[in-house]
Amino acid sequence: MARKIGFIGLGMMGAPMSKNLLKAGFALTVWNRTASKMEELVALGAKAGKNPAEVASESEVVITMLAGPSDVEQVVLGEGGVYKGLKPGSTLIDMSTISPEVSRRIASHLEKLGSNMLDAPVSGSVGAAASAALTIQVGGKREVFEAHREILSAMGKNIFYIGPNGMGCYMKLLGNAIMGVNMAVLGEGLCLGAKAGIPVQTMVEVLRNTGAGSRVLETRGPNILQGAYQAQFMMKHIFKDMGLALDAAAQDGVPMLISGLVRQIYCQALLDGRAEEDYSAVVAHLEKLAKVHPKR
Repeated sequence: MARKIGFIGLGMMGAPMSKNLLKAGFALTVWNRTASKMEELVALGAKAGKNPAEVASESEVVITMLAGPSDVEQVVLGEGGVYKGLKPGSTLIDMSTISPEVSRRIASHLEKLGSNMLDAPVSGSVGAAASAALTIQVGGKREVFEAHREILSAMGKNIFYIGPNGMGCYMKLLGNAIMGVNMAVLGEGLCLGAKAGIPVQTMVEVLRNTGAGSRVLETRGPNILQGAYQAQFMMKHIFKDMGLALDAAAQDGVPMLISGLVRQIYCQALLDGRAEEDYSAVVAHLEKLAKVHPKR
């Protein structure tokens, strides 16, 4: 009999992840605040739950893929939340990007109820989610991780066990902080070259063949070359994630001076109306500040 899985949060990433679980043969119950987002999954064979608690009562494993810490806390521990339907021995896998502190608090609460929790945030764009090629970084008990590897493998290609609860969150946040800084400094460099008259395509081609090349340049180079920034990872989310990284750093006594400064650039871009554009639109924001009109 197929393992019963609940999936809560059918946004840009959650919807394709859910589809991959169905393709892998798991029995799926779904829930989303906006009910219309469940319709496609139901048409593909999933069952629609009435609320998070019902999803949990129908499932051995519940996966959450939500916008941030407050959303996860509300859906898991709030009225009609997941915790009310979880059975002893069942597992919550939170794949959202939240703070280590919140993740550990939820894990501790669920442990008292006899349930397990893994924090398993993902890295990768919507395309990677659709092709089950996400990178998944996992925190929790090692034996719980191993027992759920098959489920994670249905959604991701690169799966890493990082350590106890909260450690997957740390790994995701430090990665996103580096990614955010990388993108912003790339934008600054391109503005300098554009001001001098170097075409964007020339700069991108040269940078790819130097020590300044990066994964960020490879994945977002097409956006920059076209000057088009349709969201794969929204600007508001990199801003949120860098804030969570800075909060964790403050609690742990780790100076992250560069990340703190760069986050202010993303804040400016949000105020400029770019919240729901791809985070690579920080390049366009910096071009505006520098008053450059690059040759594309």
